[in-house]
Amino acid sequence: MDTRMSLYHQKSKPTKNYGRFFKKYAWLIAVLIVVLGSIFGYIGYQSYENNMINNYQVKGIMISQSNGYIDFVTLANTGQKFVYIRASQGATYTDDDFSDNFQRSQGSGLQVGSYHVFSTQTAIKDQLKNFTREVGDDYGTLPPLVEVTSPLSDHQVHRLSEFIYMVHKYYDTNVVVRSSTSIFNRLDKKIAHDVQFFSGNLNNKRANFIEVKNNRKISIDGSNVYVNQIAFNGNNKGWQQYLLRNQDR
Repeated sequence: MDTRMSLYHQKSKPTKNYGRFFKKYAWLIAVLIVVLGSIFGYIGYQSYENNMINNYQVKGIMISQSNGYIDFVTLANTGQKFVYIRASQGATYTDDDFSDNFQRSQGSGLQVGSYHVFSTQTAIKDQLKNFTREVGDDYGTLPPLVEVTSPLSDHQVHRLSEFIYMVHKYYDTNVVVRSSTSIFNRLDKKIAHDVQFFSGNLNNKRANFIEVKNNRKISIDGSNVYVNQIAFNGNNKGWQQYLLRNQDR
């Protein structure tokens, strides 16, 4: 046999072996590619999400009893600048941790607000009584917030408007409303100048506050806590001006 032919056949054998290997373990290779792609995709998304959150100069959170114990001094050291604490919902429900959270938040360096979850099932006068009884005279350094968690009919929007007006009159301050754009646009015109908007739309230039990420994981004293990450829709200078306007009451 020709020596050159012999060398050619010797060199071609490994190629055949590699081919058999890839054919035999093709499923495993495909799984590895999918797993690695998912890992790098997740890391890339987390990086994008963190960059998006960090674009907001004034970040804050919304909390309730479901968030458990939070050290507010340490929270302020993570870069958060304000917190809204749930006080009540409807006509009878109150947050078990509101009083404790509110008291411990004082002196933390955070701006603090109180919020009520609006109910379509109970009388608005009873809801006002529930909220003001739980909060007392000191609702914090941020305007009281009313959260709407479901779609509303026109009649229900009118009742919401009446409730907002009662909160405004009781505390003689502006009121923040967290709702869909549709609900906010349908509020009674008589309260328009007393109401600020909290939107879930990141691109809503009209909103004073926006929800950046629900159920965001942040580390406090080495423990992971999941919170509703929100932000003031402006820069640090705008934030200081906002505080001056709303604390002049």
